[in-house]
Amino acid sequence: DRDLVIGNLGDSRAILATRSEDDILEAKQLTVDLKPNLPREAERIKKCKGRVFTLQDNVPRVWMPHADTPGLAMARAFGDFCLKDFGIIAVPDITYR
Repeated sequence: DRDLVIGNLGDSRAILATRSEDDILEAKQLTVDLKPNLPREAERIKKCKGRVFTLQDNVPRVWMPHADTPGLAMARAFGDFCLKDFGIIAVPDITYR
């Protein structure tokens, strides 16, 4: 048995490529992008007084409570100091396969 442990943070998903019995390359998505409109991410952000909404580009973004900045398009990130008090975290989502 071989195990795969994935730590996912931000909007970079993990994809696994394998070969089928017919030697065709197949891609399998292993993780999801941690976007701010996912229910569990949006709930955490809103509890921390952050706001989640889209502008003309239809991309859900995280905004500070009383300013339309910075408009981060992910719910988790390393080093985003201006939004860390408003629900952006640097804790990865761990997946076991």
